[in-house]
Amino acid sequence: MPSSRYLARDAVRLVVEKLGMNHRESLSLLELGPGTGIFTEHILPNLKKGDHFDVVELNSYFYNILHRKFRFNGEVRLHHSDFLKFHPDRAYDFVISSLPYEQMPSRVTLKMWRHKLSLCKPGAHIIYYKYVNFNHFRSRFEKQLVREFCSDEKIVFLNMPPARLFTLTIDDPLRCMALFEQDAPVKNGVRVNGF
Repeated sequence: MPSSRYLARDAVRLVVEKLGMNHRESLSLLELGPGTGIFTEHILPNLKKGDHFDVVELNSYFYNILHRKFRFNGEVRLHHSDFLKFHPDRAYDFVISSLPYEQMPSRVTLKMWRHKLSLCKPGAHIIYYKYVNFNHFRSRFEKQLVREFCSDEKIVFLNMPPARLFTLTIDDPLRCMALFEQDAPVKNGVRVNGF
């Protein structure tokens, strides 16, 4: 189900604010699972020369929509890829995600989180949402990550279904990665880190 323009506006509010600052350094942005590109549309007009914007979409149908919409826009780099196989040569200031974590196996969700954190610069922001009817966290890791690093949380009622929007501030990506150790499964009394 596509995100509403209200959810898109609220999700990228901090991004647009940072992009609009005068005399700033270039910013690197990563958008995951953009669907039809409603978040992308809100970000693009605010980019300045030197900014870098990667958009990763696995679904062929949505990728084709994005390609038609943005193929002539040199400000965005579209990647038709599985995010877990996406290995850029940079870290990001913002990671904006519309990935449907609740529909993925917990093992895959944890791999996604680990990969997202590995791509964050110190001080980066991860912005994502969950539908309100999925208000629980599937893993202790995600729950603890939100508890420790959430800098803003909002419910957007003008979306169908309503969405809970989270902004995490990742001051130290390595510290966040350490939370994985606490959530790793235990086998024969030893934590299994390869999940």
